[in-house]
Amino acid sequence: MAESSIKDEIYLISKGLYRLVSDIVGPECIVKMRRQKYKHFDFVQNCDNLPVFVITSGSMSEGFQFKSSDVDRMCVDRNAFVLTRLNHLHVKSLKTGSLFCMDNDECPPGFTLLRCLTSDRNNEEVFKCLAWRGDNIFLSSKMIREIILSSSETETHGPCQSENIMGIEVDTAFSLRSHMWPVQASCFITRSLDRRWPTYNVLKDICNDGCSFVPINSKQQTRSDVIDLEWRMSFSFAEKILIHSMNHCQFLCYGLTKLFLNEVLKQCSPPVNDLMCSYFMKTAVFWEISNNAEDWSIETFLPKFWNVFRRLIQWVRNGYCPNFFIPENNMFYGKICGENQRLLLSVLHDLYKDGYWCLLRCSSLNRKFENIITQPDIADMLSYNEEEYVSASAIEREKLRLIFPFEHTCPIHDRDGMITILDNTMRLNTDSDTMEYVVRLRLNNIFQQYTESLLMFTEPRRRNRKQYLTRKAAQALLIKAKTYFCVNFLHYSRCIYETGNYRKTIDILHFIKHRLQSQPYMYNWCLDDDIIMATKQQGMSYHTLIESFIVGDVTMNYLTSIDELLLECRAVGKHTGPSNLDIPPLVFINFLLILSYTRIENFQRLNDILDELQTLLHQNDNHHIFFTHKAISWEILGICQQIWGDRQSAFQSFINALNDKYNNFKEATIARINNLYN
Repeated sequence: MAESSIKDEIYLISKGLYRLVSDIVGPECIVKMRRQKYKHFDFVQNCDNLPVFVITSGSMSEGFQFKSSDVDRMCVDRNAFVLTRLNHLHVKSLKTGSLFCMDNDECPPGFTLLRCLTSDRNNEEVFKCLAWRGDNIFLSSKMIREIILSSSETETHGPCQSENIMGIEVDTAFSLRSHMWPVQASCFITRSLDRRWPTYNVLKDICNDGCSFVPINSKQQTRSDVIDLEWRMSFSFAEKILIHSMNHCQFLCYGLTKLFLNEVLKQCSPPVNDLMCSYFMKTAVFWEISNNAEDWSIETFLPKFWNVFRRLIQWVRNGYCPNFFIPENNMFYGKICGENQRLLLSVLHDLYKDGYWCLLRCSSLNRKFENIITQPDIADMLSYNEEEYVSASAIEREKLRLIFPFEHTCPIHDRDGMITILDNTMRLNTDSDTMEYVVRLRLNNIFQQYTESLLMFTEPRRRNRKQYLTRKAAQALLIKAKTYFCVNFLHYSRCIYETGNYRKTIDILHFIKHRLQSQPYMYNWCLDDDIIMATKQQGMSYHTLIESFIVGDVTMNYLTSIDELLLECRAVGKHTGPSNLDIPPLVFINFLLILSYTRIENFQRLNDILDELQTLLHQNDNHHIFFTHKAISWEILGICQQIWGDRQSAFQSFINALNDKYNNFKEATIARINNLYN
């Protein structure tokens, strides 16, 4: 009787915990939409003819949206191919590009050398990294890493370049691709067929996708003539397919493991969260599902999580974490050993001794889970039907978020390249309403940038009839490119400003300003539930909603014709290549108004606008200035204060810009501070 009562209690706690984690991680319908966004993103961003194509992975593409969630990008060389075993049919069928074959006799499990079979001199990056070893030529992972790192000043994380984009951690890795499944990982296929997870169709997709190779060597490798040539086998594509094939209970178990261990291990003294990375947790979930793919449900949610937790403790005790695809590859090697192993095992044992109550140490779960443990009957009062507890506005918000990442910066100096991107985008399969909005938005965005390039490469005041007509045609096209209402008019006002028509520029800017102040709007895709539901009830389409209510940043690049921002645009280009400067719309409006009033010498109005800009900056409101754009906003305020002659205030604004961690034009800020008193 007592045993039956305990089972009933665990059953109720499992139900309550499932609903609680679902509220934090996201219900199944929302998770599917997040994944769809990155699927669309992969389709869209590979429309150009660049030598690499990009595939996203990482926790955000898996469906998570924690504060710590990141995006991984795998940049795959289009003109280099890897064979997992030598097959002369593949060699003969290859007409262009470089071809390599795996050679792993001298490498630990999970690593290989890439022996060159044919090389393409046009593929310069790869060709320069070929190195002789004995009678054979191999591709050097060390040389590839050095070339990639020398082209950028971003931080490095293993084989990846790490950067922060709009507050999201993005890791980018160069890789080569093989569409053949490696012999080293053949046990994964036999194990999957035997245990029936993943299913046959999922397994077939994984094997057809093959694997990739990233330029990093094994910590176990001791031979100096091999270490610089060694490549790690990556199964990130297979892992993404496995995650997407999980049922929602399995996915939430993975989410709870990440959430619990990341938060709790970070609170330890010293913190040990860096030792237990998300990849180890993902691997533990994979093995647990593989051992028993059945009976993953709401009622068994808590015991299944506990099994995963026990598995991790066992691995730490043994100092061995078997790779899911190549079990002989111990992923703890060189990391979870010695003092690190002792410290982590001690922390995990302390948690394990507390039983299920250890989940209370997780701040995200704390209070609500305590109520569920102390009053399990609460679980029976909760709804588990997503149609009942997921709000309509939350679903509409996610639908809109499917669309927003598809603003695309085109090579404005290469108009033929832009036309190619336009052509490829138009060929995309729009088999869903969302994908149709995505393609339509991106086409308008590219179209707008194309017309801007026409304006940029023609002189505004030159007495050349052909260039004059080109500018006029481009201005007319620009105003018709319906990407966002606000951005269209702001770009148009910038074009008018460049022609020297300052009074017309002022009229347009005040019109935009009035429009923004007289109706609610959504800046930087901070989606307001009231606006979303009101517009949907009126039968308004997503595209109309985007055009009418959503306000984006003004993007400027190193070829800007606004002299007052030339220093910043060139500085940002030095660190990240031909990059962009994103300026919040209200900041840009006030900036261009101040420049225009300066030109016509209306100093009273200039002073009024400068006061508005100062107030805007000191409000510290993310609704008008996103936190990643504070630095450029302080910089612009400093420039305007310097124009007005207030050097002391300008100095303080430049210092604020310099101290902002998202300032990626520091050289320009330092130069302005130095020039202020020289």
